[in-house]
Amino acid sequence: MSIAGSDQDKRVLCSMLTITYAMINIWKEPIQAILPQLKDVYNMSLKYGLIDNALSTGMLHAYRALFTGSLLKPCSKEVALFMRNNLERHKRRLMHLCVAPIFNGISCLRGISSKSGAYNVDEFITEKHLAEALRNKETTFCECMLAIKLMCSFIFRRLDEIKPIARQYLELFERQGSASAQFINIYCIFYGGLLSLHYYRESQDKFWMDRAEHAIQKMEVWTTE
Repeated sequence: MSIAGSDQDKRVLCSMLTITYAMINIWKEPIQAILPQLKDVYNMSLKYGLIDNALSTGMLHAYRALFTGSLLKPCSKEVALFMRNNLERHKRRLMHLCVAPIFNGISCLRGISSKSGAYNVDEFITEKHLAEALRNKETTFCECMLAIKLMCSFIFRRLDEIKPIARQYLELFERQGSASAQFINIYCIFYGGLLSLHYYRESQDKFWMDRAEHAIQKMEVWTTE
């Protein structure tokens, strides 16, 4: 894929392709189908020196790859390379923070200790990390971490471990959440709803039924949009 024209034309087209593939086409076709296209835009953006667009596209690719069942080992290598290039060449701290949960999630799913990963945090997404993100007003980053934490905790049945975090943050994001479906909050609400039903079955606490009913209601609305 090549572009003829001015630098402005290249910037506009790369940006448009990122938005089209990552934000629009995911609702029109299987998400797996847009992963090669996002890689093309990432490489094209690097070729034309559009670093911020390349990093954004790489980050969006990483999230979509993880949540659509990409093979974990090659996905882990790609994300690690992306993070290393960012740290060594581009030094975009916020981008590193946004992609770190993906690397942590893959490590968790692969059964790799966080201490063995050079780009991992000391522990896998703790309440401290979530609280720090909120203090810094990095709400999207916080919700990304929460979605991955909920997913991994549900898959590995670490239900007691996640319960205090789920109780605090699910209601918080309900109050300030978007009315429209966004890629990451779909997974946050889906796994939050599953966990809430489990906790309600154990305790009969109405708090958890309220969270579960909210999740079901959001899913019903989104499926009709």
